[in-house]
Amino acid sequence: MRRTVLSGIYLIVFLVLISFFLFAQKTKIQTENGVTVVTNSKEPSSKDGLKMRIVFEEELSIGEFEGDENYLFSGNIFFNTDKEGNFYVADMEGDRILKYDSAGKYLLTIGREGQGPGEFRTLSVPRFDKDSNLYITDGGNRRISFFDKDGKFLRQMLMPESYGNLYINSKGLIAATKTSSGEETNVMKTIFLFSLLDDKFNSIAEIYKDEIDLPLPTGRDVSSIAKYMGNILSKAAFRPFIKYAVSDDDSIYFGYPDKYEIHVYSPEGKLTRKIVRDYEPIPVGKKDKESFAKIAIEEFSGPVFTDDLKKIAFKQIKYPKYKPAYQSFSLMENGWLAVSVDSVESEYTLFDIFDQEGRYIAHFKTTELTLPAEGIVSEFFFFFKNGKAYAVATEEGYRFVKRYNFEIQEYKDNKWVKKSSIYIIS
Repeated sequence: MRRTVLSGIYLIVFLVLISFFLFAQKTKIQTENGVTVVTNSKEPSSKDGLKMRIVFEEELSIGEFEGDENYLFSGNIFFNTDKEGNFYVADMEGDRILKYDSAGKYLLTIGREGQGPGEFRTLSVPRFDKDSNLYITDGGNRRISFFDKDGKFLRQMLMPESYGNLYINSKGLIAATKTSSGEETNVMKTIFLFSLLDDKFNSIAEIYKDEIDLPLPTGRDVSSIAKYMGNILSKAAFRPFIKYAVSDDDSIYFGYPDKYEIHVYSPEGKLTRKIVRDYEPIPVGKKDKESFAKIAIEEFSGPVFTDDLKKIAFKQIKYPKYKPAYQSFSLMENGWLAVSVDSVESEYTLFDIFDQEGRYIAHFKTTELTLPAEGIVSEFFFFFKNGKAYAVATEEGYRFVKRYNFEIQEYKDNKWVKKSSIYIIS
């Protein structure tokens, strides 16, 4: 009897050790020069050994194919929601912010095209400061405009240079990308610099710099202009671009997807953690190229860009063999990190999920939340807030604002079941 009990204990200990060993092999956490490095393998692994996924269900769609102009969006839109669930949609081409209630009903329009107080020239993502006031980065007018939730203009903050995708944290520090261009010996050099700044736009920490060199046209004939367009598109096609987000505790999550790494910085700009995943690069396929060309046609508009000119230019596009390591990422309210790895417009999105420690815990494909095709500058826009998921989606070439219910599930006893007590709203 005693031997039987001991044998059972040994078996349990053995299984626990094996499980721990296998999990440890998939995720390695160590400290290097004061930075926590979380290295994940190609396959996800949760602590309980179960597979996980997130199931999305569309709950609300804002937008129309035709009709009321307050529900018609241009090809480029960003949006955000406040704590009450109201929507604030930045319509890039209309230079306006459209506000809708939590049921998707149009309420009011904030701003218009212009240079006066509360007017816009170049819009970015609507965001909220620590006092819950709405602020909009306007790169064209080089300023940040602040409004109350009823659309009343409050004040503006001038920017010494053009910044985009700007976050203001609870201490008033600014995380933003500065874009600058200049001609150097028949080459147009464009620099993207992501930094943490004080409220006077003085640099506190320069986190990453990305440069693009583009030869200028050698002439004004069709062949020279087409070659120049082809070079622009070749530089833009499936190119890695700077990605970042700021959490509720002011931590900065940053990535440049030439490799699968996401870095986490303190609110003061100090690197504290690296999340790394081994992965297989995804090839650029025929459908990807077709989607990119479709978006590019819309980007080059006007009498100068004739159909013949575009045809010549598109034939000169040189596509990379592989896509970037991932498209974008969003922070979930339970501290998890949701990474959009790949998408085919109106078909599916491929997601990776990392837990609070940076462990790779889920990999799944969803056909419910699908993101737009890659454009000239890739903007895969989705986020989690108020216990919901949100995204910009495309239907028949038109943009829509979407809200989704979602459920975290685990594969248990040969079926998918809801994972309880895991998603906690902070």
